[in-house]
Amino acid sequence: MKLPARFAFLKDWSGVLPAGALALLPFLLWHRQFAELFWFGDEWDSLDQIDRLGLWHWIWLVFAENFVPLFKLIWGCSVWLGGGGYFFMLLLLWLTHATNTVLLGRLLRRAGFGWFATLLTQAVFALTPINIETLGWSVVWSAALATTFLLLALDSLLPWLGQRPPERREIARLVVYSAGSAFCFSRGVLTGAVVALACLWPSSGEPFATTWRRRLGTATLGLLPALVAAGLIVLLASGNHQHLGSHVGSAVLYAVWYFCLNPLHRLLEIDSWGPRTTVLLGAAKLAVIIWGLRNSSGRVRLLLGLLLVFDLGNAALLGLGRYHTGLETVISSRYQYTALVATLPFFGLWLESLGRSWPARPRRYAAGVALLAIALLVVRRWPEEITAFAAERGTATRQLLLYEAHPPAQGAVPGIPLMPTDRAKELIRRYDLH
Repeated sequence: MKLPARFAFLKDWSGVLPAGALALLPFLLWHRQFAELFWFGDEWDSLDQIDRLGLWHWIWLVFAENFVPLFKLIWGCSVWLGGGGYFFMLLLLWLTHATNTVLLGRLLRRAGFGWFATLLTQAVFALTPINIETLGWSVVWSAALATTFLLLALDSLLPWLGQRPPERREIARLVVYSAGSAFCFSRGVLTGAVVALACLWPSSGEPFATTWRRRLGTATLGLLPALVAAGLIVLLASGNHQHLGSHVGSAVLYAVWYFCLNPLHRLLEIDSWGPRTTVLLGAAKLAVIIWGLRNSSGRVRLLLGLLLVFDLGNAALLGLGRYHTGLETVISSRYQYTALVATLPFFGLWLESLGRSWPARPRRYAAGVALLAIALLVVRRWPEEITAFAAERGTATRQLLLYEAHPPAQGAVPGIPLMPTDRAKELIRRYDLH
């Protein structure tokens, strides 16, 4: 059945939309455990500053290595709209995750990926519990929102990527997406870098020599919000960049370990740890990346190249910002979200290639069985993960702050021991936190 002309735009979305609903499945199935989660760590600090300084003043403050006024505005308004309900914050976070799952699928299909590679990428990204900290802690919503802007930017790039320079309306959208990403998340500045690289990528439609000025101007505009955010962070923030000095080696080592281990170490549930595991997983990841770049062409190869740049940029910025936390933290759950976006398309493409020599009907059946088996394998650990996470981040906190008659005066607020318990209780009353 052919769609009416006014609904033709749905053609690009029809096959990838179900994965958005799939992405909400863990939240729906284990909603009782998610409902136990409570305000934690940096959220208390943010609420305290909003209460003391006011929302408008607070959103412009630089902290650590972050300058994220757009995310702060969204987060602060969400606290107000949700009436202090933490479940409401998590609902918004999961809706963002579902949106990203759909956008990722649309991006891959428009680039030229096959259905198996696209659906495999969507299913693993949507369902894996290795994202539990990103999807169970509202302050990490910033990473999910920055990913939304990255995917929107890449989707906006695709129609002309490798063909021609962008038009004015397209340039305006790219600048908005670059700014949205950069001002939602510190590593969101990488979206501007990806946009700039794509704009400078030589095209098959027009000679580069005749379009380089236009391309350079577009790349500069796309990169500008990221440069502004990065400049403010460098000048005003008190992160590791202010005293890197002799720690360059540690930062590089952290970046290398991050790139090699993520997301395979958590996805494959590997228990071993150390240089040998890092080398083996890094070699496997590099082999699939090289295979993908060599065995693809056109927009598929261009998109893979941009995702690789994004992954390497994340590794570099994490190395700079987190080297002091120790190598054991490179596989932290909060670092998996962007690693999955950057890496899964390579593995989806490779796994899809394994069945190309099969006859069409057996290949379709095998692909369906494989997708179902992988989805079930990925989702099976959610009960274990969310139960432990909810106990640590929710049940214990609620008991201490809401129900215990005489909690300790100091060092009792989970994730932020410097906050007095009385202050946390005051914030609970003022904002009806529940």
